[in-house]
Amino acid sequence: MKSKYLEDLKNLLDDYQMDESERLDIINDYSEMYDSWGDKGLMNDEISKKLGHPRSIIKELTEGYRKVERPLPGSEKVISLSPFVATIAFLILGFGLDLWHPGWMVFLLIPVTAIIMEMGKTKNEHLSTALSPFVATTIFLLLGFLYDLWHPGWMIFIIIPVMGIWNSRYTMKKIDLLTALSPFIAGTAYIVLGMYGYWVEGWVVFMLIPMLGILHHKNKAMMLLWELLAIAGIVGYLYIGTTYADSWQYAWLTFVPFIILSFFNGDWEITVDKNNDYRLVIALSIAAFLLTGFLLNAWVVCWLFFLSIPVYSIIKEVGPKERIVALTPFIAVTIFMLVGYYAELWHLAWIIFIIIPMTAVVKNT
Repeated sequence: MKSKYLEDLKNLLDDYQMDESERLDIINDYSEMYDSWGDKGLMNDEISKKLGHPRSIIKELTEGYRKVERPLPGSEKVISLSPFVATIAFLILGFGLDLWHPGWMVFLLIPVTAIIMEMGKTKNEHLSTALSPFVATTIFLLLGFLYDLWHPGWMIFIIIPVMGIWNSRYTMKKIDLLTALSPFIAGTAYIVLGMYGYWVEGWVVFMLIPMLGILHHKNKAMMLLWELLAIAGIVGYLYIGTTYADSWQYAWLTFVPFIILSFFNGDWEITVDKNNDYRLVIALSIAAFLLTGFLLNAWVVCWLFFLSIPVYSIIKEVGPKERIVALTPFIAVTIFMLVGYYAELWHLAWIIFIIIPMTAVVKNT
């Protein structure tokens, strides 16, 4: 276990420009601390927790050092060849199997190849985050073109911010990780419930977010009371709304005790600050979705507002060099849906997806 811990730490340190002597000093220091805690009778898991997971301490250990990009050998040649490989594959699918559509999707291999080759040799746990927009786009298009599941197929894009948060799990406590994921869990559950007609009742799933946040409260007795009021509000709201006709407008009053306690007891805080931003984006997306749907009866395309969630995640989490390529799938999806639906040019609108590999080629040349 000790050797595995030190090996993980060394692999992460190798990604930064520092003298070999400095790197060895850090590893030796942690080796000594590991032995020291072991002499005190601590188990391997306890020692690892005391020292901190290598991914959770690496930023502190490498402060002031520049991270080294380590593309795979021959990456420039592979990236340069990828448009030609994609074109050949496209022509084979088209002429040989008459799969011009959706065979054109092989061009998505161009940006995917560039990401893998540029990040492949770097011990970077965020490779999955960088690839997630293209995986999501591919799944979305296949669900749409093959099964006409544009809705709720668009929900696949939620994997992008979820992957970003999940890949930061080593720097979070478990409750912080669950709290950070809760807006996406609740948002997904609400959309699914809404599809079955439970828009009014279903919003209570968003109570999951504050209920998880309350678990950070230092006063256990107050935390328990707060949680019980939240549960009582949910149960009361659903009971009144489903039992008495036309009573939903009054059923929300069951949350008054919870709201009052929340107002006068604001000394707890959620340690994952960025989670608050995600909540606001999700809330605004839902509001825009409902307003556009009810006022303009544009349910077919108004789900596009939910793409703002992964778009915000990319803008916030992805570096400037990769950001434009990562955003092109969402630009393409939006234009595709609007042109296809309102101009009835589905047979031509798919061409917009070519901007994804084109952007990748321009960026990498």
